[in-house]
Formats: sequence, structure tokens, C-alpha cells
Amino acid sequence: MLEEFDKYVKNYDLNDEFIRSKYNHSYRVMELSKKYAKMLNFNDKDVELAGIIGLLHDIGRFEQFKRYHSFNDLKTIDHALYGVKELFDNNKIKLFTDKEEEYDIIKYAIYNHNKYQIDYDPDIRKLKHAKLIRDVDKIDIMFIMSNSGLDIKVSADNISLEVIDNIKNKTSVNSKFCRNSNDIIVRNLALAFDINNDVCLEEMKRNLGYYYNQIEDKSIFKEIYEEVIKYIDDRINGN
Repeated sequence: MLEEFDKYVKNYDLNDEFIRSKYNHSYRVMELSKKYAKMLNFNDKDVELAGIIGLLHDIGRFEQFKRYHSFNDLKTIDHALYGVKELFDNNKIKLFTDKEEEYDIIKYAIYNHNKYQIDYDPDIRKLKHAKLIRDVDKIDIMFIMSNSGLDIKVSADNISLEVIDNIKNKTSVNSKFCRNSNDIIVRNLALAFDINNDVCLEEMKRNLGYYYNQIEDKSIFKEIYEEVIKYIDDRINGN
């Protein structure tokens, strides 16, 4: 599987830092998926499946960036939908696994990993894989942002009312409501509200802390950050 993934990515320019970042992200998410699948007591078959989903979840990103030089789904293409089409309409999935009985789970998890909410399915196995990939993807996204080495710039804009409402309601922020860089900072902090599995919260909390420490002017976001951390701590402590 890994050899085939590397062959696939060689169709793109790995000297480009953005392509390379998605390649590295895919491998980290694969390892995180297996790590947390084990912590969640997935059986051996589902641990392996979680790793496959983790590796392939962003396969649509490579073509997206090649075509548009952007990872902005709202302005280009839905990378998860494109990834599903690449894997299943173009039959690339057979390069990575021949277990056809798992194809519907892989398709469902990849399609839903970037959506604002998961499309409900009564299949418990589908749901647990979709929830896991969403969690570990967010953990690594926050890891990437918190290790950029750059100060996070703050603008003079007010935080949009819809974004504030999301924080009050302890829900993740829909990107369509983000009108300025301050909204985006809050959206990133609010990723914690969309973590499904409590075992993932400690690592998410740690990465959020690193991210928050890089914000240029923390005063604007202090109350929001503290509310997010309290939410995490309450869940960890079973409150």
C-alpha cells in the first residue's frame, strides 16, 4: 500500500512544499489513525482499515493543488469528493486494497472527513471510522499550524457574529462564515468542539496550546481559548 501511494504521489511535484506537506500529512494521519484505533479498542481488521483511510483521506488534495494552486475547497473543488471519485470512479482503490467489502466504509469516511457534519448512516462501523478520521485529521491540522514557526497575524476586524454564536453554542465554525483572519483563528480554536472521541482530546488540547501561543495578540482570543480549553477539560474529566 505504501509503495503504491508513493508511486501515486510521484505524479506530482514533491519539490513543491505544498505537495510535500500533504504527502507528509497523509503519513502522519495514517499513523495517528492506527494509534487511536488501538486506543479505542478497534479490532485488528479495523485498525488496519483506519490506517488505509488515514493514508488516503486527502488523496484529492494533490490534483486540487496541481490544478488550482490552492487548497481552498470553497473556491476550487471539494477535495474529499474528488478523492472519492479518483479512488472509486477511476478504480484507483484497487492499488491500495483488494478488500472490496470495505470499500463502502472507505468511501463514506473519506467523503465525510471534511464536511461540516457527517452524513448520518445507521452503520456503526461506518460511523466510527468517519468519526476517527475527522478527529485525527484535525489533530494533525492543528499540529501543522502550531509548528509553522510563524507568528499568527491578528487583524483589526471584529469577529463575525455567526462565528461568536458558534463559540457560544460550542459548535465548530462553518468556514463560509469566516470573513477575516480573526474569524479563521477562532475557527481553528473551535475545531476542538468537533472532536468525537474523548481519547483524542489530550493531544488536540496540546496542539491548540502551541497554536494559541503563536497568536500575535492573544487578548482578543483569550476568553475564547479559555472557553475551548474548559470544554476539553470538562469532557476529559467526564463533566
